[in-house]
Amino acid sequence: MISKKQIKSEFEGLLSLKNLVEVYEEVAAMRMQKVRGAVLQSRQFQDGLMEVFMRVKSAYRKQQIPEKALHRTNNGRSVAVFVSANAGLYGDIVNKIFDAFEAFVRKNDPDVVILGKLGVAMMSDRLPNKLYNYFDFSDEGVDQESFVLVMRYLIQFEKILVFFGKFKTLLSQEPTILPVSGDTLEDQLSRALGVAGKSDYLFEPSVYDVAMVFEGEILASMFEQALHESQLAKFASRMLALDSAVDNIEKGLVKVKVRERKMRHRDLNRGQLETISGISMWKGVMGV
Repeated sequence: MISKKQIKSEFEGLLSLKNLVEVYEEVAAMRMQKVRGAVLQSRQFQDGLMEVFMRVKSAYRKQQIPEKALHRTNNGRSVAVFVSANAGLYGDIVNKIFDAFEAFVRKNDPDVVILGKLGVAMMSDRLPNKLYNYFDFSDEGVDQESFVLVMRYLIQFEKILVFFGKFKTLLSQEPTILPVSGDTLEDQLSRALGVAGKSDYLFEPSVYDVAMVFEGEILASMFEQALHESQLAKFASRMLALDSAVDNIEKGLVKVKVRERKMRHRDLNRGQLETISGISMWKGVMGV
């Protein structure tokens, strides 16, 4: 039978854990607020930039210059990039992203790039025979040196797909697949933006040069935006996970309190029974 001392120890342990989790929750909230405004503002800028790019691309195609390939490379190679994390307590968002990533890799067999230590563990567990390239990446921000290393590797591929979490609302973070190069990107942007290329533009020095600059810059810009989006989604998911943990701990505290009251009532009843029993024995001895 559990003792009063054990109940007290369990209650104090849960209370300490609750305080610790609340501190982590506050830190996650501060980090999320720090990056949220910048990410959402950058998202709007990115959409506008891609619309301009599609207009440039449309103008380039209208000029029909077959001898000049606009793409950086046409080797047909594709790579899938999984943006994971280095630590836990991010809720289920990382697992959801990997579910989509795993399904794509099994079906299409692309080259694979993993960002974050959790991704390495997931690959070992669920895709143990798949070779991949790993890049260490911070959960706290986009380190430019690491970013450049990853970009140098990715630009050798014609098609690049990034798997990451995207912030929708505080209660909703969704796994997202973002093509940042190749025809898939062009088709997706054309449908999303509805750019039909009806207008004519003048380009200086040439539409080809402008399009090449746009393509190179947008590749890096879209990938960096995906990394920032991933951080925001992970912080929001961590807040939800920690908030759920606080709720569960509070339920545990209530259960411990109930057990404590039951034990107190049991001890009180036992004392009353012993008192009544003692009175009965005393009356028997006295012959009452």
